[in-house]
Amino acid sequence: MNRRSIELLAVDGGGTKTLAVLVDSDGTVIGKGHAGASNYHVTGADGAKKALVEAVLAAVKDAGIEANKAVNIEKAVFALAGIDTGNDEKEVKLIVQRAVEALSIEIGSLHVENDCLSALLGATQNKAGILLIAGTGSIVFAHDGNNRIVRSGGWGHRVGDEGSGYWIGKQAISSVLKMMDGRGEETLLSKLILEKFNFNKIEDLYNWTYSDSYSVDDVGALAAVVGEAFQLGDTVSKRILDAAVEELLLLIETAIEKAEIQQDEFDVIIQGGVFHHNYYIKNQVCQRIQESTAKVKVRTTTEEPICNIIKRGLVLK
Repeated sequence: MNRRSIELLAVDGGGTKTLAVLVDSDGTVIGKGHAGASNYHVTGADGAKKALVEAVLAAVKDAGIEANKAVNIEKAVFALAGIDTGNDEKEVKLIVQRAVEALSIEIGSLHVENDCLSALLGATQNKAGILLIAGTGSIVFAHDGNNRIVRSGGWGHRVGDEGSGYWIGKQAISSVLKMMDGRGEETLLSKLILEKFNFNKIEDLYNWTYSDSYSVDDVGALAAVVGEAFQLGDTVSKRILDAAVEELLLLIETAIEKAEIQQDEFDVIIQGGVFHHNYYIKNQVCQRIQESTAKVKVRTTTEEPICNIIKRGLVLK
């Protein structure tokens, strides 16, 4: 059977969606495929495997490769959320291996990494730097330009992800319930969140949070509602956004100290939906970093993380 050879398969998998791309030797994307979440903490192992298979198959189809044609991939980088401990790394590698076995592909060199780490190394080309991703979740990785890599945050929606879209949304829901109790001040969030979910009363919001319909993605989407209420002058929403700024700055400052790059010149790259959709948080974080760190250059980008994962993959052996 004739095999189709492709330079690189790059996969960016998170708690909301998964993107797989096929890339030729000059970095040109020749096929893209999308699927749902592949963070096994969110979907479970079987759900993560299913999403990875679905995304890769869609990329193969988009590249115009027949379904029954065997594919040879020189290198593959699976940059996935949820790799936060040694046990996570083992679990995710097993999930990826099962996904690869379910596909008609041969991979010469397979790399499985935390999504933020992979994007950082691709963006900085192994120079000193920091990448903060604040989307549904939040995490920071820092690299000292040599061999030292450290992380801060990224402990998931149940016990971490401070400053993320989910964290902001959760604070918004809590504020509405406190308002209902009389423990918190009046907030426009009550009206806007009920409208967002098409609920009639606050009790409906409470019931939803403990129902099977509750999802991390839906709560994360409330970050945009908090931004809207802030623009309308809501003081509760401003406090939530200010608290998110402090949490994100703490992630960055901790990573700088752990990597011991306080005196170095380096880039801080900020990325993710929180920055794309909330200019107040973006501006505050950028301004405060530049004020506190002398030689830092803050880079904001609308580039998708997959672009840096591709850069990372192309230079791997």
